Amino acid sequence: MSRRYIFRSMTFLWALAVLLVTVSAPAEAHEQHRRQREAALKAEQMRQAQAEARPAVAPAIADPATMHAEMGEMMDPPKVDRSTMSYPARLLDWLGRLHPIIVHFPIAFFPAAFFTAIVGRRRPAYAKPVQFLVLAGGIIAPIAAILGWFDGGFTPATDDWMLSYHRWLGTGIGIGALALAIWAIRKPEDDRASGMILGLGLMTVAIVMQGWFGGALVHGVDHMNW
Repeated sequence: MSRRYIFRSMTFLWALAVLLVTVSAPAEAHEQHRRQREAALKAEQMRQAQAEARPAVAPAIADPATMHAEMGEMMDPPKVDRSTMSYPARLLDWLGRLHPIIVHFPIAFFPAAFFTAIVGRRRPAYAKPVQFLVLAGGIIAPIAAILGWFDGGFTPATDDWMLSYHRWLGTGIGIGALALAIWAIRKPEDDRASGMILGLGLMTVAIVMQGWFGGALVHGVDHMNW
């Protein structure tokens, strides 16, 4: 596979991503996300008000089925009627739901490339997959970042600090991954260089942090408590 073919493939993927962003009416999708978040906030405020209005003393024997139903109602996000959404908004919503699937690929590629590059310094035969892993991660990570914007909405600033950290760290990972992929294409002899290993190490640490933020958004901040 020639470098020119690889570069053209990456350019095509990026052009396709930009085209999707352009034709899919991001402003309309953002409005839909804003309404969903406002609905979720109102539902949470109503739950808190109901909890405060309940008697301070709980009954001696609680019904497990009732408790389970109440907990499930609190944890479940508000249902969205997608039949009322326009086609561009539904397309963006559907693309956003691909984000949790796609992110697993750069999570695997970059730590594997980091480990392989380190081992390859002593055993050159093990270093052969480094360029492929970096290139594959450099193509998929930016796509995962774009899909994350589809999923979280296109507002650069938000009151949700955890979403902000997750969003901008993911954007940085996508840009860094693309830079490492271009480096791997232009200078394949540097696949085990100190600079490449340092870049892959930083990328691995950033991916671990990003995974924590992603889990916290879904399961809560205490999802990794012992």
